[in-house]
Amino acid sequence: MEVTILNGSPRGAGGVTGALLGSLTEGLTQGGSRVERFEVAAMKIAACTGCLSCMHKTRGECVIKDDMTAIYERVKATDLLVIGTPVYTHNMTAQMKAVMDRFVCSMQPFLQKDGSGRMSHTHWWPMPPKYLLVSTAGMPDHDIFAPLIATFRAQAVNAGSDPVAEICVAGSLVFQIEPSKIEPHRVMLRELGLTLAQSGVVDPTLVEKLNGPAFTMAEYMSSAQTYEAWCRRKLGMAGE
Repeated sequence: MEVTILNGSPRGAGGVTGALLGSLTEGLTQGGSRVERFEVAAMKIAACTGCLSCMHKTRGECVIKDDMTAIYERVKATDLLVIGTPVYTHNMTAQMKAVMDRFVCSMQPFLQKDGSGRMSHTHWWPMPPKYLLVSTAGMPDHDIFAPLIATFRAQAVNAGSDPVAEICVAGSLVFQIEPSKIEPHRVMLRELGLTLAQSGVVDPTLVEKLNGPAFTMAEYMSSAQTYEAWCRRKLGMAGE
């Protein structure tokens, strides 16, 4: 299976999202998948200008020549597209959104009804048949992912792809304060990647565990207080 991973975190491989994607990559590779990962924040990718030349003139080729070209070439040969992004203001990061917007060049100007009866574009070239979301959020409430999940599913359907799973880990602030606490999730993601590579199917039991609470609210509040104390020292507000 050919897998493309897009890490949309501005912190790149060093962030919590990057760490989780690293474990998923290890499992996929161990299972025999060929994986290529792009650190989007380190690439020069311009925002889509909406010129629609890709629809009306160049037949699926974007007129902007930048690092997106490498992603296009890889995506065209991909079976599974993994979209990795932390939640920023209740959705994907600006870096990831720029990439997703630029995929418009896969679309033709012609319309059809998809399998769900929804109007969508036909395509100059096919997007990967499967989409997988991996996301983190500093806040502990899982409903913070709702806007992102809705966006992810809509984008997958618009691409003619199947959104196979959303792995959304809430309360990642704890992992930043106590990095060792991320290890159980990394183990599960390696296992998920391995079974996905070998069977072509996402294990729903593992997804449920990954999306479940990673710690108690008391543990979260302890980490939050540590973080707040650090912020106060940085801001010169320690005595306030």
